[in-house]
Amino acid sequence: MNRPLILAAIVALAIGLIALGAGAVRDAAPSIHAQGSATPTPGASPTASPSPSPSPSPSPTATSTTTTASSTPTCTNAMLGPGLTRAAQPKLAADCDTLLGLRYTLSRPATLNWGDATATLTSGDGWDGVKVSGTPKRVTGLELAPYAFRGALEDLAKLDALVTLDLAVHTTPTTSTTPTTPVTPETPETTPQTTLRASPPTCSDKALGGPGQRAANPQLAADCDTLMAIKSTLAGDGGANLVIWHWDTQLSAWPGVTVAGTPKRVTRLRLPSEGLKGIIPTQIGDLTGLEVLDLRDNQLTGSIPAQVGNLTNLTRLILSRNQMSGVIPWQIGKLTKLEVFSSYGNRLTGSIPTQVGNLTSLRNLNLWGNNLTGSIPTQLGNLVNLTKLTLEHNRLTGYIPTQLGNLTALRDLRMHAQYGTEQLPDGTDQLSGSIPPQLGNLVNLTRLGLNGNDHTGCVPNALLNVSNRGLPDLPPCSPTSTTSPAPAPSPTP
Repeated sequence: MNRPLILAAIVALAIGLIALGAGAVRDAAPSIHAQGSATPTPGASPTASPSPSPSPSPSPTATSTTTTASSTPTCTNAMLGPGLTRAAQPKLAADCDTLLGLRYTLSRPATLNWGDATATLTSGDGWDGVKVSGTPKRVTGLELAPYAFRGALEDLAKLDALVTLDLAVHTTPTTSTTPTTPVTPETPETTPQTTLRASPPTCSDKALGGPGQRAANPQLAADCDTLMAIKSTLAGDGGANLVIWHWDTQLSAWPGVTVAGTPKRVTRLRLPSEGLKGIIPTQIGDLTGLEVLDLRDNQLTGSIPAQVGNLTNLTRLILSRNQMSGVIPWQIGKLTKLEVFSSYGNRLTGSIPTQVGNLTSLRNLNLWGNNLTGSIPTQLGNLVNLTKLTLEHNRLTGYIPTQLGNLTALRDLRMHAQYGTEQLPDGTDQLSGSIPPQLGNLVNLTRLGLNGNDHTGCVPNALLNVSNRGLPDLPPCSPTSTTSPAPAPSPTP
């Protein structure tokens, strides 16, 4: 028996089966057929020549130029974008190469603009469904739900900076010549269309400290997975150091992340001045081991998510000097261990939630420089451990609550200039009424600001002893004066 002929036939059959199972790249170069791989005619002698194949095999000289789906094209500098080179951005170049290779596993690669002269990876509208961010730049998002994939996508693992992956996987008839051929239950060779929404990669044992650590530390594994899931949303187009957050890199070495406790949890997320330009995602509430959340001095937008109220172990919540808007969620009142809540220098609106009065461990409440409205909640008088209360440069109205006289530990009290981020005519959006004499109980005050409002009456004599003070232009009260304002209206819960 002619063994080479039999072996060639087996190879040809194997290639055919692989092509059927993997979806056969249709828009790549022609498939390679083994020369002389046709099946011998039944009944022929071992030395008989095989019957001719219905489709002629390519000549030996043609096989040297054949391109297969396994060969990954190389991105040019022009494909990367203006001012970018493969030498300066090797990881981005590798991502680009991977995408070009994946392009040929699509049912209709012509529908994508990947590699076209009219689009570059990083400029303008970019490549269809591809998000590039971070410093150095990486491909961090791939959203291709409208496109149909055929065959295996193992090369996706090479895109190790991905945090968003959205694919639609369609199975089509094995004899189909177009990905849009209708799939019907009556066709036995077909299966219904299915859609897959892939999640960000889960953290490996290596990231968690060694073999078996996902099983041994399920809560830490969940924290790590959450950080991977929120990385892109939090960073936006900035956050260069967050690129180091990787599912296969030691979690304890991630910038801004602290792991501690027994069992181990992520206890601190400190990312001040990291150039973050995204929003605080709702999944932040899944990091229930957090004791410190510090995102100050970035360019975050959006609102404070209500899910922050799930972080009941928080002692410090610092969101100052961002560009956040929206209201302060009432769920903040669940954080009974909170000692510092600082969100000054944002664009917050709405009233101060009365539930803030539940935070009896609070020492520092710093909300100045927003656009908060409504009256000062009387419930703030419950915060007897408070040493700093700064509410200036908002749009608060109404009276100063007499209950603030209970805050005898206060050293810094500022409520002046209630005209928000831009000055308005006198009498507009300002605190009013007389200054309650109960503020004279605040014997530890070293700084006081009440000027720039619409107060009437007189200044309690005890406040004249504060060394660093800003008071309205009013006369001091006489020693026997008991002037007090009318009761403040009850704030809306």
